[in-house]
Amino acid sequence: MEQSKKKPIMIGVIVVCVVLAVAITLMRSSEKSGLDSISDSEKTWVKCSNPDCGAEYQIGTKEFFKKIQETMDPNAPARTPALVCQKCSKISVYRAVKCEKCGKMYFPGVASKQFPDKCSECGYSKTEEIKKKRTGGG
Repeated sequence: MEQSKKKPIMIGVIVVCVVLAVAITLMRSSEKSGLDSISDSEKTWVKCSNPDCGAEYQIGTKEFFKKIQETMDPNAPARTPALVCQKCSKISVYRAVKCEKCGKMYFPGVASKQFPDKCSECGYSKTEEIKKKRTGGG
């Protein structure tokens, strides 16, 4: 191919590549990520660990994680900090799980290290049930 024909083709290829790079960058920057990807309607169960209170309620998941980020100490051990309870105002609220079987609220991982979703009241664990079904034990 002649030099005079190669030059416009190379310029065309370069222009197409630049346009594609800009388009991909713009598409990726418009995608939601992190806290922005959490719906404002999504809720998280929390429970007060203060024995005199024990309040159980739901808060927005995005709000929950924002509060965690605000209170987390980067120099502290990797442990989720407690939040302020809406009822007793003590710093004693943690994420909780509502048992699918009995409806009791519990802190995950307390009843069983093997199955963190094991209910401290009735002993039900969805993870354990799924594992039993997969291995043919249930």
